[in-house]
Amino acid sequence: MDCPVCKTPMLILEYQQIEIDYCPSCQGIWLDQGELELLLKSENSIVDLSNFSNHSRSNRRCPRCRKKMVKGPFPDSAVEVDICPRDSGIWLDRGEIEQIAGGKKFQAARTDIQRFFKELFQYNSERKED
Repeated sequence: MDCPVCKTPMLILEYQQIEIDYCPSCQGIWLDQGELELLLKSENSIVDLSNFSNHSRSNRRCPRCRKKMVKGPFPDSAVEVDICPRDSGIWLDRGEIEQIAGGKKFQAARTDIQRFFKELFQYNSERKED
């Protein structure tokens, strides 16, 4: 699967038995439907696609189905995300998952997520310098 931003082949990472598609170039992540809820330890659906119906089309295409995604603000956040209208997968640019996890609703997952992605991004940055 190729990154919707930079077209680089993405890597599959596993975090607490959740598969995360990760772009080593731009450091964005793709989460299939339901994976965001697992990642944030939320029992309820977090992103309601109907809330994105009035938002603009993204220039990005879904890495799974290649259809144009829609973009809009993540609930209770200043983060703008891209969502596939076909299967509700979500694209998060570098650092956006940490911003989302930093919200009050996701305190149970915050520390683990922030540590995991901080270490991942730091490792990737160090590799690029070599």
